[in-house]
Amino acid sequence: MAESDVKIYKMKSEPSAREQMSEIFDLINYHKGNGNFEKARELGKRLSTLSPVGDDGLAIDVEPHFGHAPTKGVLFQLKVLLTFAAETMVQKEINPEFLSIMAINTMHDEISNKHPNFFKSMTDGAAFTFYSLALKREGDLSENIGEAFAMLCGEKENREKYISIGKSMWSIACETVEAEIEKLEFKK
Repeated sequence: MAESDVKIYKMKSEPSAREQMSEIFDLINYHKGNGNFEKARELGKRLSTLSPVGDDGLAIDVEPHFGHAPTKGVLFQLKVLLTFAAETMVQKEINPEFLSIMAINTMHDEISNKHPNFFKSMTDGAAFTFYSLALKREGDLSENIGEAFAMLCGEKENREKYISIGKSMWSIACETVEAEIEKLEFKK
């Protein structure tokens, strides 16, 4: 075989770091330009009002599910569940990831500014861990979330009722977040 018979094929290489950064900047500029940055911030502000009490923002009337006004501890757990559902749905529905992070960070900032004690308790507590484990567990997701909710409420006597309430609140919160995302009409 003569030297001239040897062909060298250049394999396509991975994009360089500079090319990757250029693609990221282009993507960021695209989403800035089409209004998605502002929509992500607006979504975060709206979702910060997702609450089991009140009549403004995205308040969900929970009393019919209990048949009475829930205790302060249960209201806290409901607010944590609603916040977890909001984060989960935003991560699932909003792409690219930097937009979902922006929406969640805005939501956290709003909650932290308006309800600092709740925010500190929520972030210091273990509820998000239990809900995250429920997401990963096999079986019916709503049932897993409901069981985590009942456990976090410390409910033993009315465990099945609290599982049902947790399931309902999870579903309502997920539907509410999806509707808010749809209203903002994020551009692809």
